Amino acid sequence: MSAIDESVRYAAKKFQDFLDNPGFVDISISLQSNIKIDNDSLIKLLNFELYKQAFQKVFYKIKFDDSNKIVIEETTYSDDEVQEPFVKYSGKIQESIGSKLFDKFQNRIYRFQAERLNVGICKCENKADTELKSNASNLAEVLFILQGKIPGMFAHFNKLVSDVLPEIKWISVVMRDDANIEIMVWNTDNLHRNDLSLSLSLCGSGVSQVLAILYILVSSEEHRTIIIDEPQSFLHPGAAKKLIETLKQFPQHQYFIATHSPEIIASANPSTIIKLQYQDCQTTASVINTKEIESQNEVLAELGVRLSDVFGADNILWVEGQTEEKCFPLVLEKVAKIPLMGIKILCVNSTDALLDGKRSDLVFDIYKKLTTGASLFPPVIGFIFDRESKTETKIQELKKRGVTFLRLPMYENYLLDTEAISLIINEEAIWLEIPISITQVQEYIDKIKHEKSYLLQGVKREEVLDNNWLSKVHGANILESMFQEFCDNKLEFRKTKHSYKLTEWLVENKPDFLSELAEELGYYLKKCH
Repeated sequence: MSAIDESVRYAAKKFQDFLDNPGFVDISISLQSNIKIDNDSLIKLLNFELYKQAFQKVFYKIKFDDSNKIVIEETTYSDDEVQEPFVKYSGKIQESIGSKLFDKFQNRIYRFQAERLNVGICKCENKADTELKSNASNLAEVLFILQGKIPGMFAHFNKLVSDVLPEIKWISVVMRDDANIEIMVWNTDNLHRNDLSLSLSLCGSGVSQVLAILYILVSSEEHRTIIIDEPQSFLHPGAAKKLIETLKQFPQHQYFIATHSPEIIASANPSTIIKLQYQDCQTTASVINTKEIESQNEVLAELGVRLSDVFGADNILWVEGQTEEKCFPLVLEKVAKIPLMGIKILCVNSTDALLDGKRSDLVFDIYKKLTTGASLFPPVIGFIFDRESKTETKIQELKKRGVTFLRLPMYENYLLDTEAISLIINEEAIWLEIPISITQVQEYIDKIKHEKSYLLQGVKREEVLDNNWLSKVHGANILESMFQEFCDNKLEFRKTKHSYKLTEWLVENKPDFLSELAEELGYYLKKCH
């Protein structure tokens, strides 16, 4: 054998390395449909510049030996003859590695535009193939196969459909006399009469989009890329938000969502937000800093913005204040693993007027009527508030009105973790020459325990024991005193900001610390919903 071309040797080595060490490989493919690319450049692109399409005088044969290692054989040819075992052959672009990979990638990318998909009926051509085509044209066929072969997965698919579109109770797929397969939609729980179902082709354009998207989620064993264009344009706001919440339950896939809706952005909590802006006869793209979004959300929370947040929600859970409004969803979704699925958590405007005022009965009626009947607000699930210094008699009286109380006096009592407190103080008080340590925070809490200070109104010192201390103290006042003590009165503790930061850190780093609270909230939601 003569010397082997370096480009061939390099390509063979890269392939052998991949076989020996399989794993994820970063590949970048870029084809722009509006630019005509010359043939040589296309060859380089689709072959990743690893090897030439054809060689003038030398051909190579790559095969495996008995030990599964790559062997490269080489031969030369003249114009009138070719040495065996090779024949003169020039490969085509469509047969290149890059082209094959590009086709494979294309088949795993799904794009859903704001238009009707005519996918309600199709021929049954391949009873073994359960992969949805990129244009979803075989949706009826793959659902038919799933319905027969994996009924458990099909039932899961139907549950997700009902979660996103509650008016749909079941999806079935039937064989017609002409050998076509048709998707049928049931808007009733009575599944015993087939005349109560209707064809998917008679439903709104959003239904077919949702069915195709949810099928990908439940059936795809490998990662998929799903592109959704303006979901709020083919779904009503509530369904669009619930679709986003459902997508978040399948994080193994990659999602690209184009939208003008702030509600969709808030529901998605995206890792990256790209803003497209048309200016000076061209469209520019800019990435929005997620930290800026968080800061804007803090401002919105303090301003008390409400309507845009709840529009399209299914139910409202009223809570004590803005802190609970921001933090409870984190605890429920990240710790309790309970997707809110259309439930919105909101704070009441004045807890004192609602619970302790002379006209509290009237105020309760206003809140209930506000969210029932012909209103933009969704129905009430219930009320869950702090105990603070309320007497047992008052608590029992309020429970009769439908109010539930946290086990501990207030939300901040659940956040007294020494590591979290020290980290948040140090993050906020950047001027401190020596950071606050976990030991300092622990010593401060031990001192409060020993002195039995920061007790709730009406609590006697002799009632406070080590095993009930948290239920007898004012957690917010303790945090406020620590912030001032450690920072020479230069850092003011703010519930809406610092309680949220404490919650966010605990959810990500010490979720077990909030498990008791998560269990309380989860139990209440299941009981009331």
